[in-house]
Amino acid sequence: MIRGQRSRPLVPVLLSGLAVAALSLLPGGSVLAHAVGKPFQSPIPLWLQLGGAGLAVAAAFLVSATVVKAGTDAPRYPRLRIPLLPSLVLGWLLAAVGMIWWYGAIVAAFAIGGETPIPAIGLWIFVWAALPIAAELLGNPWPALSPFRTTFTLLERLALFLGFDRLDLGLVYPSRAARWPAVLLLFAGVWSELVLPGATEAGSVGALMAGYTLVTLVGMACFGRVAWVRNAELFDVLLGWLGRIGPLGRRVIEANACAGCQERCDPDSCVDCPECAVAADATERRPELRPWFAGLTEVRTGGWSDAGFILLALAGVSYDGFRQTAQWQDLENSLLPVFQPSLGGFEAFLVVGTLGLLGIWLLFLVVFVTGAAVTRRLSEGTPARLGTVVGAYAATLLPIAGGYLIAHYLTLVIQGVVWVPELLRDPLAQAPPLEIPTSLVWYGSVAAIVLGHIAAIVLSHRIALREAPQRPLRAGVPLATLMVAYTVLSLWIIAQPIVQEPSTSGAGAAALLVR
Repeated sequence: MIRGQRSRPLVPVLLSGLAVAALSLLPGGSVLAHAVGKPFQSPIPLWLQLGGAGLAVAAAFLVSATVVKAGTDAPRYPRLRIPLLPSLVLGWLLAAVGMIWWYGAIVAAFAIGGETPIPAIGLWIFVWAALPIAAELLGNPWPALSPFRTTFTLLERLALFLGFDRLDLGLVYPSRAARWPAVLLLFAGVWSELVLPGATEAGSVGALMAGYTLVTLVGMACFGRVAWVRNAELFDVLLGWLGRIGPLGRRVIEANACAGCQERCDPDSCVDCPECAVAADATERRPELRPWFAGLTEVRTGGWSDAGFILLALAGVSYDGFRQTAQWQDLENSLLPVFQPSLGGFEAFLVVGTLGLLGIWLLFLVVFVTGAAVTRRLSEGTPARLGTVVGAYAATLLPIAGGYLIAHYLTLVIQGVVWVPELLRDPLAQAPPLEIPTSLVWYGSVAAIVLGHIAAIVLSHRIALREAPQRPLRAGVPLATLMVAYTVLSLWIIAQPIVQEPSTSGAGAAALLVR
């Protein structure tokens, strides 16, 4: 078990800023398209489907208020222990796969270059889209898969072999920085995917991956593996949060593994703690199976940076959906002439896209913080600090983000999987045609988004029971209202490019059904 130290607040932000600045050097090009077929004509009016989904989430709030009973003790749920030896073997295999996957994509970017899509698929489809979905459906694979953890561990062993006591400089990570470096890097990643032209070109992807690798290893060398990974390593933070949705958790079995943990975890019930997940050895944590979403009941603390990170993840995928709507394209077309005379066409495009992404994130932040502030006012007794309330309730947004990720990216992941055999034969192969019925995509999206919101409603009510036990229903109304509204909004976004309203006769039949 190895724990890092903490230090000057400026350095981690500077390291993150280097990664952001490097993105501006990438050239222009095309962006991977989502694998969605032709629009289908729904037999039911869209407004009726959206209203039904919203009512289902609202009903879940009333049902959870009646059924869910939770105290202040440790969460209880059924779990099944997994033998340690098979999990260790699988961890070693994943470590090898992660090294080959990440560094192989970088080598392919510079060795093959040109028009090969291999680096873009490796980063944007399998890391950026597939791993978050895998984390929420199965469990977080990143602790074993991370090429940065494996690389730094090998470098540490080499340093010990050469006679050095430690590899890192021992700088103290500043507590005030919290996880804001990870927020900055997440914004840079979303911006690269959605705003920056050329983010799928082989050379651009290779430079991006190599630059991020350098920033991560330098950060770990400055502040230590534990401090940097738990606070600033983008994928560790992202997949650590989403992995709490999945059925696979990791429980500490050696109490000493939690000694000095800055997360203030309980050694008797330490599951998926972001710090212990890095500090503990593989033999000090045992994998176990649990019900989906049960891992989120283990979240007891949070802060402003956690809320900012989770809301940015949600805002990023929402912005990607907004960009595909006619309304958003009209807005962008009206803004471009404002900036083009002074900046030029390319720079104006970047500014409008950046302002759009930043605006959506800030809007989400303001709306959510307002809802949390109202919830805080409705809680009896001495209210907790606003940042504590915001951080605690932010974790309830993870099922919503997870549902939207599945709805938005699953077809892209399937396309990437189908693409791999073609690329093994020809590194320059184009994406094969993917025939997925659009109606299946739509109804699957509805199921994923509604289920995610229902889980968020239940988790939010559990927190209200803990923080406002005398009137949890009243305290839960503000955020439940926001969740119902976002259910309707997110489904409307998903529907725009793929769902057509029914014909006149179909609309009449639907009207008769309503009557």
